[in-house]
Amino acid sequence: MTISKWVNLVFAGVAILAFVVFDKTLKLIWATWNKELIDYALLGSYVTLTTALAVGASIIFTFYLYRRPGTFGYLSECVSELQKVTWPSLDETKRSTVVVIVFTILLSTYLAMFDWVWKVVTDFIITPGA
Repeated sequence: MTISKWVNLVFAGVAILAFVVFDKTLKLIWATWNKELIDYALLGSYVTLTTALAVGASIIFTFYLYRRPGTFGYLSECVSELQKVTWPSLDETKRSTVVVIVFTILLSTYLAMFDWVWKVVTDFIITPGA
């Protein structure tokens, strides 16, 4: 894919993320202002007034970012730099994942052992005769 296609895909992701954030925020604001919790249904129970407002706000926000000259250039530079990265192969990723999992298990066991030892020592200090 070309750089502009990747950048447009990023803008689509930004639009989806903006919709989710605006939708949750508007529903929270609507619930605090409207004590009856009535959200007016426009097209069934899924498309309510707050959802429609969130769609509009996310479209406006995404077009605002898209029209800014610096944003498109910045994302284009990011995509071009990411295309220069040499990504690890599937085999290298699997091996690294196994190393991380084994190390995490060993370290957790080590810390649990020391936690148990210090618990025994602390219990002995606090209640020496018990």
